[in-house]
Amino acid sequence: FSPSYPLESPEVMFIQPSIPIHPHVYSNGHICLNILYKDWSPVQTVAQVCLSIQSMLSSCVKKELPPDNDLYVKSARASPKKTTWAFQVNIFHLN
Repeated sequence: FSPSYPLESPEVMFIQPSIPIHPHVYSNGHICLNILYKDWSPVQTVAQVCLSIQSMLSSCVKKELPPDNDLYVKSARASPKKTTWAFQVNIFHLN
């Protein structure tokens, strides 16, 4: 957790060898989930973050990587918080 937590969201990502195959999880472990970024609120708890990730994973209909996985992983920074995520469609912009 950063010193700014809970005003700033925690950095959450999967690490090898436990990176699930999911349309919102990149093969480098970065998670595209709005509450981890632009929709973060300081009243959210770690338990709520875990529940949101669990819900996202369990509601997956098709196990596949995000369509832009290769491009994103090749150019992404180590921290997913350095990415400007667009949540309506799986598009990212590197800062």
